[in-house]
Amino acid sequence: MNRYSDAICTLARILAVGLFFTSGVDKVFNYHDNLTLMAENHVPAFFLPLVILLEVGGGLAIAFGFLTRFTSVFMAFFSIAAGFLFYHGYSHAHLMVWLKNASCAAGFILLALNGPGRLSLDYLLRHKFQAQTT
Repeated sequence: MNRYSDAICTLARILAVGLFFTSGVDKVFNYHDNLTLMAENHVPAFFLPLVILLEVGGGLAIAFGFLTRFTSVFMAFFSIAAGFLFYHGYSHAHLMVWLKNASCAAGFILLALNGPGRLSLDYLLRHKFQAQTT
């Protein structure tokens, strides 16, 4: 990859998690409202802290390129699961949000397959440990 590709890959990682990070932060500040929404959709309340951890922590991890492949797999599963749990039944709005979740999952799957690129903590740590073992 050249430096432009590396920069674009970094930008893509940040764009991929922007929605999830801001959603996770919003869940922290509107915790009770999210518990109510989860209860209305028959989702146990104990999942909310895990969702916040995944959206905020996982979002930051992917943005910085740390444990990118691992975290991307969880984000892909989360995107699809959230679509099924919260957007069941047919309406045009639900279809659009479900398709948005499917598109996010596709992006995370591609990120898991291709990795974070050279401008990432994963790349830096991998090369640092390879240099120490040789």
